[in-house]
Amino acid sequence: MKTRILICLFSLLLLFPLLQFIVFATETQDTQTLPDVYLDLFNSLPPSILESLPEGALSNKAEEVGDAVGEMSSFSFLLQTVLSLVGLRLGDCLKLLCSVVGILILSSICRTVCASLKKPEIARAFSLMITLIITVTIFGAGFGTIESTVSYFGTLNAFTSATVPLMGSLYIMGGNAAAAVSTSAGLSLFMTVLEEIVGKSIVPFCGVCLALALVGACEGGPRLGGLLTSLKKNYTIVLSFLMMLLLAMLSAQTILGASKDTLAMRSAKFAAGSLIPVVGGSVSELLRSVSAGVGFMRSAVGICGVLLLLFLMLPTLIELLLARATWQICSLFAEILGCDGERRLLDEFASINGYLIAAVAICSSVLFLTFTLLTHCATALA
Repeated sequence: MKTRILICLFSLLLLFPLLQFIVFATETQDTQTLPDVYLDLFNSLPPSILESLPEGALSNKAEEVGDAVGEMSSFSFLLQTVLSLVGLRLGDCLKLLCSVVGILILSSICRTVCASLKKPEIARAFSLMITLIITVTIFGAGFGTIESTVSYFGTLNAFTSATVPLMGSLYIMGGNAAAAVSTSAGLSLFMTVLEEIVGKSIVPFCGVCLALALVGACEGGPRLGGLLTSLKKNYTIVLSFLMMLLLAMLSAQTILGASKDTLAMRSAKFAAGSLIPVVGGSVSELLRSVSAGVGFMRSAVGICGVLLLLFLMLPTLIELLLARATWQICSLFAEILGCDGERRLLDEFASINGYLIAAVAICSSVLFLTFTLLTHCATALA
């Protein structure tokens, strides 16, 4: 008699960790309601993005979110979003292109006049004046792109901050406690790196590059192209190395944590099924059936997160791409018109825009991988 009582008590202890998942599983199977922190994800997004999203995306019902995600991932929706973003920024780039080309044409005419006077002092003074005018134009238009990049990193930080509790809730819902801890720790470290290193270094980095480019563009000045190239490459290498470490840590710990949770849950279900065959089998079937619902919610939120991050990144990325193309076209006109100093300055600023594009893409890759892991990581309840 005592032996049976001890076996029953031991079985109840084994089943106790599963009780919370059973209660939650029954509710989830009936309602398919997403955690409340899901709606906090949209508080970090700009109003322009929220207005373009389908209504179901802001719902807390898994089925409505799934339908909205299907609409957001369609080719027509993505193409319309990209074309609208390009159209909004194309006009400003054309105005900038016309302004810089006009300055270059004026510079070329004045250089010809100065050359006919055969006074190199006047030619150098005029070259410096034109370089300063183009520099002011670059700062006026180019500072906007740098400011947009800094603003993007701030928004990305807020988006990551809203992602941390959402990821933890969804992993806990699937029984992946260790995966929830590792993902939250990895994202918290990513926010620290993004805010303290990347966000605070972009403006000084661009300022130093512009100063060196301005010195190198002046006639008779030192040639600093090699120093600029080395500086930009080293900055990108350091940034890539940091993000590589974060990606490796996040992916390894999340996958190992999910495997550990799955092993622990299967061991508990096996022990429960062996000691109490009827109850243990019922628990196993219930958790397995509800695991599909939890997996659907995680897939819907994961794909939605990837699309939201894409819509968040596209405005800054397209702005940087169009600005870089504008500076390259201006550089081509400067080369045709024989303005060598201005061409070097325009080339350097186009190169800076290229490295800003790389920084945006590199930092965004961490969150892309995080949402992909959430989508594909198996639930421990299965």
